[in-house]
Amino acid sequence: MRLPKKLAGVILAAAGLATLPQLAAAQQVLVQANVADDTVKTMFGANRSYFGHLYAGYGLVAGPAGTGAGVRYGVGSSDLRVGGRLKFRFTQTLALNLDLGYSYIRYELAQNGQKIVPTPDLHRRESLGLHQLYSEASLRLNAGRRGNTIGNYLDLLAGGGWVVGTNRVTEDEPAPGIRSVQTTERGLPYLRRWTGSVGARLGADRYALVGRYRLTPVFGSSYANWPELPRLVLGLEIGLF
Repeated sequence: MRLPKKLAGVILAAAGLATLPQLAAAQQVLVQANVADDTVKTMFGANRSYFGHLYAGYGLVAGPAGTGAGVRYGVGSSDLRVGGRLKFRFTQTLALNLDLGYSYIRYELAQNGQKIVPTPDLHRRESLGLHQLYSEASLRLNAGRRGNTIGNYLDLLAGGGWVVGTNRVTEDEPAPGIRSVQTTERGLPYLRRWTGSVGARLGADRYALVGRYRLTPVFGSSYANWPELPRLVLGLEIGLF
């Protein structure tokens, strides 16, 4: 039996409207499936192929000094540094770090009868300071399983620095009634302009304990007979990320 043309058109239109929700649902699932199947890898991140961040560190001078070059240990003899680090991950357990930064190391000299450097003269307080730009490379050994985080690690360090500025600060009481007089000397000729060091960093995520040992003498070759200042610095580092 043939249906009237108008009735056939109504039936076809109703059938088309009935299938629209199914088509829309099928299209929505297809789009979601494409997003879920995206295989593009993220290359940057704490535990990815590349990761960069800033950090700050503070350490205390430690270790023995030569006779005549004693220091007052504590906050007066310290190393403050800030820098940036770029990490290249080779495997889950091995990575390479490259650092650039600035540090200011200060030695507060002990004032006693054995004092030689830079002069035997005694003062109320006296310090030597070195401003330096440094670069450092470290081999990172990671420990334990982790997601996209820094995790636990051990870094083996080696680096060098260029001393861009030096100062000697002395504080004295020159006469009764005068509280103190402070004198600052800059551009000290007896301090070496290049430094080299090795060390280790033991860390967990953004926090790390750091030890560095200076390989080069602090005084220039023309002052090689002067006793050496302490070579070791022990401190804490905080990653800024």
